[in-house]
Amino acid sequence: MTQEDVKAALLAVLNDIQTVCALPSPHLDGSDVPSQVLPKFDSIVWPVATSRLANALDVDIPSDVHIFGGKNKNPPLTVDQTVDLVMKKSKPKAAVAVAAE
Repeated sequence: MTQEDVKAALLAVLNDIQTVCALPSPHLDGSDVPSQVLPKFDSIVWPVATSRLANALDVDIPSDVHIFGGKNKNPPLTVDQTVDLVMKKSKPKAAVAVAAE
C-alpha cells in the first residue's frame, strides 16, 4: 500500500459520503482540511469515514486513532496528514481462519 493508494481511497470515501448525504463535494488536494472544506463533515461522520477507508484499503485502523485530528483540542488534519497517519497506524487485516469440515 502506497501513499498514493491511501490518498486515492481517502478522497473516494470522502466524495462518496458527501454524495450519499446529498452534500457538495468540492475537489480536495493534500493541503485541504476536510472538516473545513466539506459541508457537514464533522466528528459525527468521521468514524464512518474511517471505517469505510479501512474497508477500502483492507486494513485495520485502531479505534483510538483519530485520522481526521481534532481530538483533545488538537487541530483537524489535512488530507496529506491523514494519509501519513493512516500509513503509520494501520495494519493489514488479520487472516480469518476457516475451520475444516
